[in-house]
Amino acid sequence: MEFVDLVQAWLYNLAVAILPIIGAFVVAYLKALIEKKMVDIAEAKPQLADAIRQAVNLAVKAAEQAGFAGFVDEKKQYALNIAQIWLNENGWDEVDIDVLEAAIEAEVLALFNEERGEKVQPAGLWNSSAW
Repeated sequence: MEFVDLVQAWLYNLAVAILPIIGAFVVAYLKALIEKKMVDIAEAKPQLADAIRQAVNLAVKAAEQAGFAGFVDEKKQYALNIAQIWLNENGWDEVDIDVLEAAIEAEVLALFNEERGEKVQPAGLWNSSAW
């Protein structure tokens, strides 16, 4: 085995070990940024935050029903589309898609925990002092 092969194998193993850790940190950082943005929206524009909450609640329930009926395969994308359409039709077209996606995930988490009898307060938009 040549030195170059040895270094190449070592770098490959190092990348395999480190990349998942880096990925987890990046996801956690992005999640924190989105949650902060959701709180900022709730404090700066409570009407927009309320509209997002209503749109997300409606969209998640519609996506769950459509998924159970077999009408859609991608419930998350369906919920995102429904929420975006609802917000646009009600005059709220400045909503960041990442914020909307995070709100949908928080609503799904709350919905599933509610069904199991657990009370979970989603982070960000839902536990803001603006409510």
